[in-house]
Amino acid sequence: MRSIIPVLGFLALPIAEIAAFIYVGQSIGVLRTIGLVVLSAIVGVSVLRYQGLSAFRKINREIRSGQPPEQGLADGFMIAIAALLLIVPGFITDIIGLLLLVPPLRRMIWIYASRNMRVTTYYGGHRRGRRRPDDYVDLSPEDYRREDDAPSNGPRLDKPD
Repeated sequence: MRSIIPVLGFLALPIAEIAAFIYVGQSIGVLRTIGLVVLSAIVGVSVLRYQGLSAFRKINREIRSGQPPEQGLADGFMIAIAALLLIVPGFITDIIGLLLLVPPLRRMIWIYASRNMRVTTYYGGHRRGRRRPDDYVDLSPEDYRREDDAPSNGPRLDKPD
């Protein structure tokens, strides 16, 4: 039963958006409604460009300071979702997108979502906290060649003379 709720919500969203278009169009007029839709798409593209770059810089700062970039990645993801919701025509998606742009709300969503997640951090291709042994040599396939032992004419240990 729980898995059907998101599907029903996904199916109900276009119907709710159409109803919102009709209501707003009757209230403020068709041209103003179209203007709002175009304006929200422009805002969405701007948010994706500027806030996305800001989130990328935050992730970069967290990585350089040695902290796991969990919060920065979550912010960047939610900002991208918000921008996409603003770009998609519709007033309900615009409201959800604008709410995702509020930093305290994003933080609350991350706190709630992170309860069910496990974040593992890797640095330089190796799991943090584990080192390879000192005698470990990492070679690419171009760096080595296997040569089978050539048969020798000397005495063999497995055959008695």
